[in-house]
Formats: sequence, structure tokens, C-alpha cells
Amino acid sequence: MSSSEEIVGSAPPREGALYRAILGLVALIGGLLGLGGLYFVPIPEGNREPLLLALGLVLGWGSTVVGYEFGSSPAGRKAADAGIREGG
Repeated sequence: MSSSEEIVGSAPPREGALYRAILGLVALIGGLLGLGGLYFVPIPEGNREPLLLALGLVLGWGSTVVGYEFGSSPAGRKAADAGIREGG
């Protein structure tokens, strides 16, 4: 493996960096606003469970997206690249 491949594989990709930053901020702010709203907005008793379920689904979706965008490590990218090279 050449040194240029090691440098490229050890740093996060530069393309989409702004997208990842904006996505992370939107997920963080949205989750905090949703949780903060639970303290200040009165929820009717019959709607409490569906609202908590919906909020949990939205926060789960946000955490999945953030985990996908920010979750890869240099070692994981190298292993994925090696798997692609062997299979291709």
C-alpha cells in the first residue's frame, strides 16, 4: 500500500463534510427541542404514549443517520476497502 493510500484512508472523506455537519446539527437541535418541549407543553393524557412513541422514532432515526455519517473509523474504512478489493 502506498503512502498516499494510507493518508487518504486515515482521514474522513472531505466531500460531504458540510452536509455531515449540517445533518448533525439538525439532529441535535431537533432532538433537544423535542425533549425540551415535553417539559413546557402540556400533553393530554390520551396522547402521551403516541407522542412518546413518535418522539422515540424520530430520535432513533436521527441517531441512526448520525451514527452512519460519523461512525466510521480509519480502521473500519481500511477493512471495508480491503473487503471491496478482495471481492471485486
